[in-house]
Amino acid sequence: MTAKQIAVKKYVVKLSDNERERLETLIHAGTRPARQLTRARILLKADTSAVGDGWSDSQIAAALDTSVDTVARTRQQLSEGAEDHPRARQSQHPQAGVTLRSLPCRRGSAFGGAV
Repeated sequence: MTAKQIAVKKYVVKLSDNERERLETLIHAGTRPARQLTRARILLKADTSAVGDGWSDSQIAAALDTSVDTVARTRQQLSEGAEDHPRARQSQHPQAGVTLRSLPCRRGSAFGGAV
């Protein structure tokens, strides 16, 4: 066994019934990016509440075909809050909200219009 497999968990995941329900709904909808679905599955497997599975990082990594580091990072991000995660703070693409307008073209321009 490696040190990561027997390490004591610094970040314990304990989900409320509402959180579990939201994650399960997200997974069953199947319309989210794969990374988000994997994180939801990690959190459900790592949940140590009365209804949770409480799996170890190595068990989760093997079952979901991901790395132990990804599982550990996901636990950490949940305990620190999503707002603290660097990707959560990144704004959308600067032009994401820009509406494109058609620009008037002069006749006889470089685009081949008649004069």
